[in-house]
Amino acid sequence: MKTIIIFHSHSGKTKQVAEKIKNSLSGDLVEVSPKQAYSSLMVYPKGCYRAMKGEVDDINPEKIDVVEYDMVVIASPVWAGKPTPVINGAIKALNGCSGKKAWLFLTCGAENSGKEAVPIFKARLEDMGLVVSGETVLDKTHVHDQVVIEDLISKIRTVGDMA
Repeated sequence: MKTIIIFHSHSGKTKQVAEKIKNSLSGDLVEVSPKQAYSSLMVYPKGCYRAMKGEVDDINPEKIDVVEYDMVVIASPVWAGKPTPVINGAIKALNGCSGKKAWLFLTCGAENSGKEAVPIFKARLEDMGLVVSGETVLDKTHVHDQVVIEDLISKIRTVGDMA
């Protein structure tokens, strides 16, 4: 199974989990970042406001081609109960999604905030033609729990092997 892990990480927690998935599945890792970086003072006020409105940031890389992959893993922190504008930009930048299996995971301070963001995130991925095979919400304790992360990796592997 050829896997790509696409993620946005502001604090580094999402990146840590994405790297563990990459190392376990020998996947390719693509970190997306906003072309116009948020200032450290405005990242949450401005970023959360934009996330609540479902806005899309211009990102680097500008395009993400997933044609050659069997499994697409997409990860984002949650801001104000929504996926970040950066990951919204990454979803918009996807190419070659039709019928590809996907797994989404969200990192957040509180699990209920992550669960609130799942349907929005999932719908955006499905609008791009991805078949969302599963989702995981990792709150502030789960992002450091190796057993939980190994379970996430196992689920992704199982779904990917069914491709």
